[in-house]
Order: sequence, then structure tokens, then C-alpha cells
Amino acid sequence: MTKSKKNSSPQLFKPVFTALLGALIVLLTFFSVGIRFGSLSITFNCLPVAVGAVFLGPLYGAILGAVFGLSSFIMSFTSGGLTTVLLGINPFLTFLMCFVPRVICGWVPGLLFKVLPKNSEPKWLVSSAVCCGLTTLLNTVGFLGLLWIFFRDVDVLSKQPTGNLFLFIFALASFNAIIEFAINLVFGTAICRAMFAVTKNKL
Repeated sequence: MTKSKKNSSPQLFKPVFTALLGALIVLLTFFSVGIRFGSLSITFNCLPVAVGAVFLGPLYGAILGAVFGLSSFIMSFTSGGLTTVLLGINPFLTFLMCFVPRVICGWVPGLLFKVLPKNSEPKWLVSSAVCCGLTTLLNTVGFLGLLWIFFRDVDVLSKQPTGNLFLFIFALASFNAIIEFAINLVFGTAICRAMFAVTKNKL
């Protein structure tokens, strides 16, 4: 009986921890938890995805990315931000823009972490830092890339053909991305390291 419980522990841990991280993503999204500097908003939504990708693997990273994407899309109905405007232009393309980059930013770092060197603590830390930083990078590049592909010929304020506003949007998003990249790099790596130290003898 004891042996059976011990064997089921690793199988239960990943889904349970994924559910906790998923709940955290929803909380961060719908309660707009973050840091504001005037018109700039620095969010932590990528952080649970990064931790899941590194600590749990590509499958659970992709699941957490999907939670992030769906939450962002649902939030666009009421947020009054950029995605709310885009929703009125083309809901399907807005969904793809919100969802696809987030799944990728959870899946790819998880795959990469599996093949990066981890046979010593310094290598493990470097590998986890690379993947945590990559999560934010993929999210930003994917979101802005699809924004450009889908809506580059439309002024999101007047819905008339123009491209000038995109210069401002890209500049603003790029500045945000640098700070969010640093947050994921530092805090994501620290959280993964702490979680590994706590659970390595139990899994």
C-alpha cells in the first residue's frame, strides 16, 4: 500500500502543480496583477508558464500556455485594451493572436530544456535561465508578429488603413518585453531552482 502511494506520487504531482500554476495565470490575467509605470503595464503572466515549461516539461508547458492564451482572449471582451478593439475587427484572428503564441511559448522552452546540459548545478541554472527568458521572447515575438501579419493595414483606433500607430505599439511592447524578459529570467530561474531542490528527492 505504501509502495503504491509512493509510485503514484510523481504521476499526481505534475497535474496538481499544473492546476496550481494555471489558477495563478487566471488570477494574474483577470485581476490585472502587475506593475504600472504611467501608460506602461508590466505583467507576470509568462512567469508561471516559464516555470511549468522548465520544471514540468513541454506538454504541461503547452497546457499552461493554452490557459494563458484562453484567459487573455476572454479578458479581451472586457479589458477595453488593444485586443478588445481587435476583437471588434476580427474575433477569429484575435483569438489566434492571443492563443497560438502562448501555447508555443510554453511548449518550445520545455522541449529545449530537455536537451540542454543539466549535469551540474551551474549548467542546470544556465539552461533554466535560457528557457525562462525564451518564454517571454517567444510570447512577445509571436504576439507582435501575428499582430503585424493580421492587422498591419488597419488603424486599430479608427479601423482605417494606416501603419503609423503600429510604430508606437511595437515600441511600447518592446520596452515592456525587455522588463518582462528580465523578470522571467531572474524570478523564473529562482523559482525553478527552489522547486527542484524541494522535490528532487520526492519524485
